[in-house]
Amino acid sequence: MTATDALELGIDIGELDCAISVGFPGTVSSLRQQWGRAGRRGSGLAVLVASEDALDQFFMRDPEALLGRTVEAAILDGTNPRVLDGHVLSAAFEGPIGPADAETLGPEALERAAVLPELKHTEPGWVWAGTDYPAARVPLRSADRESFTVVDAATGSVLGLVERSRAFSTVHEGAVYLHLGEQHLVRSLDLEPLIAVVSAASVDWYTQAKKETETAIVEPLRVERRLGLDLAFGRVSVTEQVVAYQRKSISGGDTLETVPLDLPPTSFETEAVWFSPGPEQLQGLEEMPKLLSSLHAAEHSLIALLPLWAMCDRWDIGGLSTNVHFQTGLPTIFVYDGHPGGVGITERGFERFEGWVGDTARMLRGCPCAAGCPSCVQSPKCGNLNEFLDKAGALTLLGRFLSAEEMDAAVDRKGE
Repeated sequence: MTATDALELGIDIGELDCAISVGFPGTVSSLRQQWGRAGRRGSGLAVLVASEDALDQFFMRDPEALLGRTVEAAILDGTNPRVLDGHVLSAAFEGPIGPADAETLGPEALERAAVLPELKHTEPGWVWAGTDYPAARVPLRSADRESFTVVDAATGSVLGLVERSRAFSTVHEGAVYLHLGEQHLVRSLDLEPLIAVVSAASVDWYTQAKKETETAIVEPLRVERRLGLDLAFGRVSVTEQVVAYQRKSISGGDTLETVPLDLPPTSFETEAVWFSPGPEQLQGLEEMPKLLSSLHAAEHSLIALLPLWAMCDRWDIGGLSTNVHFQTGLPTIFVYDGHPGGVGITERGFERFEGWVGDTARMLRGCPCAAGCPSCVQSPKCGNLNEFLDKAGALTLLGRFLSAEEMDAAVDRKGE
């Protein structure tokens, strides 16, 4: 029997002897659910067939890091209005929301109820005054309320939905869109009715979007001295613009063509962790382009390993590395929640920064490649198409962070 990971909780067949997982599913808890489908009435066999992804290869080189690892912390920010509002509206549809509901829904729910235009205040509490069923609006896959509809040009049938936040990168004009394993080419992307029109195709190339990203610090919420760095967590504003895409050969990954795009920028506010390495940590790396390449590779590898500490996928995380940030005035690395408002992913990274950096350095050190590969510093979602990556520089940088921790510990012991 073959199934997607959607059935990892839903297969209740007691006589399965073997579970084969193709690719690490993103979390240890998910993998254990998949493996738990086998051997429920006796001995069973569980197999993980690794992909070239950085996490997969990290575990192949160090199986005990997977087999002995505790499950990840489930991350949810229930106060994020993009998450909370749909639940408040749905609850008000069922019955009035009043002060007595604050214990269950949280005090933020009453604050949001007061500003949601579809709710009306009555003596019993806030009630639904809209014309539809609000729960039907709540998406199950993301907090993004708006989606582009992918339509087959030949039949007019709907093939799928793509979240607005991902549409410009995945269903721009000229993109290869996969539906049930079949290739389709995007013929047009209409920004008003939110429709992408595609037609069946058979090509020997795939597409990868190139985008420019800017990150502005809105408000630092926490700043601590960690690993020799002033590590910050807080709110940032992210602006992304897809400016081109590349056609790449499926067989060899060679770039066949770069095609410019004219798409509007998108902006959202979210949460991020950021830091600026000091001069002593950048010694020998400070010249361009080595500086930017080292920061960029460190950013990629940190993003690849953050799912070990927060229950998320690398596609839930974004990042930016710059040789001079316009606000800090220094070389700076940002790692941010890819969801508007933030859902707590990078806050978890802030709290577990030492372990996160340690795992990342181990992954880089253990990868046998010389200059960087998809199993360490290259990312399938890189907006710069994996240009300017220096694996050795990234490993040097992370190693110096960890050495700073050892020095701080030695000073603390001496003080005692």
